[in-house]
Amino acid sequence: MDDLDGRLIHALQENGRTSIQDLSRLLDAPRDFVSLRLRSLTERGGLRIVAALDPGFAGHHVLTHAMVSLTGAARPVAEQIADISDAVFVSLVSGSRPLVFESRHGDDRQLHAMLEQVRRIPAVQQVKVTTYADVLKGFFVAESRTDITLDELDERLIAALQSDGRASYQELAHTVHLSPSSARARVRRLIDAGVIRISAIPSGGLSRNRLAVGVGVTLRDDAEPVRQYILEQRAIEFAARTHGVYDFIATIAGSSSAGVLAVLEELRALPEVGALESWTHLDIVKEDYARSLGRVVRPNATHAS
Repeated sequence: MDDLDGRLIHALQENGRTSIQDLSRLLDAPRDFVSLRLRSLTERGGLRIVAALDPGFAGHHVLTHAMVSLTGAARPVAEQIADISDAVFVSLVSGSRPLVFESRHGDDRQLHAMLEQVRRIPAVQQVKVTTYADVLKGFFVAESRTDITLDELDERLIAALQSDGRASYQELAHTVHLSPSSARARVRRLIDAGVIRISAIPSGGLSRNRLAVGVGVTLRDDAEPVRQYILEQRAIEFAARTHGVYDFIATIAGSSSAGVLAVLEELRALPEVGALESWTHLDIVKEDYARSLGRVVRPNATHAS
């Protein structure tokens, strides 16, 4: 059952609106059983399936990863950073810098304002920042994006999907006063244009059958072979070409330490890799791409919350 839950979550991370029938076929499991497991994961397991605005569409053009050195306990600092709206991900990790966070900003001025806020926390000793130049993989990053103009009905649909990414087209139609077929067509248009991505967020991001390890890669040669490896390696859930402390940052996820270690060893063995640093995610304090990724679209409003 743990394995099936893991595969179910992965399928929903790929496409949060995959039908029960298609999930049953993908998992080779009875339809009613898949429906029951999904209901259990969402109602009792804390799984969320939500829509997130693409960072570029949301007006967030500065995406960063930061590692924090501090004195004393890390959790109180993590909770203070999690309260900052531009922080979309905060995690307690292993290693000499026990806290990492990701943030999204409209411009460099907003980034510097947040970093100043973090550095004012008394326990914080140092913040090492790496900027994402190009996000290569990520469940809430569209593979391609087309510029489109949204109207009020689109915004109301996005607001509903930010709350429940699997809301039925009948429910969505009732919310925006459209026919179900019109609601379906609009949602498909938003997804195809890369405006939103609907995906699953596991409770806390971790479980007894899920290990997540962050990796910072420093190059000594051409970046392209490393980039290709990252794109082709399914165990790498998130990756970005970066500048700053590292040349690439990635997240490797797996059901066992042996599987994660195998990917780390393959990365280290690439001739173009000069150095590799890793950190294990121990407790994810915040993972809120849906509402903190940019502006939260609400009926009659297009401003950030």
